[in-house]
Amino acid sequence: METSAAPAEHPSPPDSIVAMLLHQAAVRGARTAFTVHEIGGQNSRRLSYGELLQRSLRVAAALRMLGLRQGDRVLICLPTSVELLLVLYGALLAGGVCVPLYPPVPGHGIRRWKEQALAVARVAQPCGAVVMPHARLHMAALLERVTPDAFSVTPRVLESARPDPPATILPGEDLAFIQFTSGTTRQPRGVSVTHGALMANIRALLQVMPLTDDDVSVSWLPPYHDMGLVGHIFVPLCCAAHQHLMPPATLLRDPAQWLRLITRTRATQTTAPNFAYSMCARRIDRSRRASLDLSSLRWALNGAETVLAETIDQFCERFGHYGFARQAFRPVYGLAEATLAVTFARHGGAQVDWVHRGHLASSSEARQVPREDPDAQAFVSVGHPVTGHQLRVVDAQGTPCDARRVGQVQVSGPCVMQGYFNNPQATLEVLRDGWLATQDLGYRDEDGRLHITGRQKDLIIKGGRNYLPQDLEAACLDVAGLRPGRTVAFGATNPRTGTEDIVLVAEARRGFALPSLGSRDPRHRLLLHRVDRAVHARVGIRPDHIELVAPGVLPKTTSGKLQRGRVKAAYEAGTRFRSSHSNGVVEDLRSAVDLVRTRIRRLLGWQ
Repeated sequence: METSAAPAEHPSPPDSIVAMLLHQAAVRGARTAFTVHEIGGQNSRRLSYGELLQRSLRVAAALRMLGLRQGDRVLICLPTSVELLLVLYGALLAGGVCVPLYPPVPGHGIRRWKEQALAVARVAQPCGAVVMPHARLHMAALLERVTPDAFSVTPRVLESARPDPPATILPGEDLAFIQFTSGTTRQPRGVSVTHGALMANIRALLQVMPLTDDDVSVSWLPPYHDMGLVGHIFVPLCCAAHQHLMPPATLLRDPAQWLRLITRTRATQTTAPNFAYSMCARRIDRSRRASLDLSSLRWALNGAETVLAETIDQFCERFGHYGFARQAFRPVYGLAEATLAVTFARHGGAQVDWVHRGHLASSSEARQVPREDPDAQAFVSVGHPVTGHQLRVVDAQGTPCDARRVGQVQVSGPCVMQGYFNNPQATLEVLRDGWLATQDLGYRDEDGRLHITGRQKDLIIKGGRNYLPQDLEAACLDVAGLRPGRTVAFGATNPRTGTEDIVLVAEARRGFALPSLGSRDPRHRLLLHRVDRAVHARVGIRPDHIELVAPGVLPKTTSGKLQRGRVKAAYEAGTRFRSSHSNGVVEDLRSAVDLVRTRIRRLLGWQ
């Protein structure tokens, strides 16, 4: 059985994001399109539609002079800033294909960034890159190894050119941008998103979330991922909502700044993963909540990871007294391979389905039980498919599942990607007969609403029963001595038995984790016992191994989510978990040497 959404009446924007920019500049030239806030919120920079167009046209002209031609890819490695907006829209105005990549932070994880950027460049084969000054040498060194004629420039250089209209408006089948996966355990895959798919997704979103020029949106999401890029850089342009942007680090340093900006701007819309709402509920105390007023929020989207009922309840409990209405919550589901949105909760408030945990683990069937049942497990509905899209849940043989039967979620529609860029084999693995295999597991209820239960690759199978890692991780949220939200659960093959062990790796608070304590220290043993007891009480099984690590060492994505795959790989390899900080001076010298060595080898004809 398949479910689909019927079309709804809504004014359609122009057929390309470039045409939309030209339209908004002509109609609302003096109106503020974006306001970009610095960390701390003390300074901000505004950008009107007219200024966005004129300055982006200068960037487009400079890119053309540097050699960009229609369809060429350009790496854009910039932080949340006015310059990022100008380069993104400038590349599109020039007929180029944007390849957003997270920017390196001086002295922090630069080696890891260089590895990721090199892997992306090898796939994308860019004509050049735009980076911040501190990263230009690193980018030049890696581009020299991939595309020797490619340019590496800073945003300031690009704004020195004169505007060179007209803009290039490409047909719908041409690429607009390429969204790369993290590539932590394999070659990064670049999701090819066309202009047509981008606009189809924006139209579908605006039909279920009809924002207008009266709306104000706030986002701290990384602008190089689909939710931040499409949802808060391209969507606002099409509905003329005033978009406020904050650096992602703002949330991690002090989540209260996000809610304070919503209060100050009277924002009506915001989007975040579940962990961000949980962080606010846990870290913002009553004294700092007193100055908040969240009554203006009508759309608080929750997606990009599993939406937890506990988080919904905790956030509403903490902030309901400060104007937040539970009806504002809209759980959503999407992925880069479908541009962004796949499903959307049409009714606010987060509808929760309570199912029997034991029955689900043993039979993969989500049998409903009362909330009071001691074995009840909650799954939040992420709604129905967005307009024009179809969704189905299939079993291992590809047969559509009945309602409440867990299987792999598959999607079909105009927003599904062309394929992975320069990777036909990977494309064949997920695209068959017009259907995208999402690799996510879920089920549909009797009303056709989708409930996501987890990732197929992350499912832990032990004793013939299925265990969800996020369920094990949620059991540790309130364990005293652990850092909330900093636990990773996974299955690891036991080399002696060949069966799967349940492993938890958790960041302990300072003073509780090795090497601060010896493994025989009573506090260490007590914390292990607390974790074991909490998991058993919630899930009904005890972990085979629990490893406590120091605060801040577990690897995270650029949006702040823990990387379960990397933690598992490190655990299985016997690697100790260490901080990702690296010596900036050493990396600068290493990049300079690499650049000189590569050029000498080329001059001598050795490569």
